[in-house]
Amino acid sequence: MTCKRCKQQFAAEHNHRGACRYHSEGWTGGELAKATGFVRQSDAAEHQLAAVMGRTGLLRFWDCCGAEDEAAPGCRQSFHCAFDDEVNDKHGWR
Repeated sequence: MTCKRCKQQFAAEHNHRGACRYHSEGWTGGELAKATGFVRQSDAAEHQLAAVMGRTGLLRFWDCCGAEDEAAPGCRQSFHCAFDDEVNDKHGWR
């Protein structure tokens, strides 16, 4: 079956608490999303992120851990979870 968290194939008999690595929050981003509570150089958009991160442009990252690589390994580990909640309940995969 396919894991709904990491999208990998898995067999129920080999599933265990550390089998799945996944991100618990979404891939997100924007000029201000990661830079809260900073002082702007000006109201110009090109200064908003540069004031905090030393660079400008769209900053994309995982909302759960802040990793800026979309292919970064998951920051959480748990059981693989099936798309069928009845299967998850039967095996205690939550």
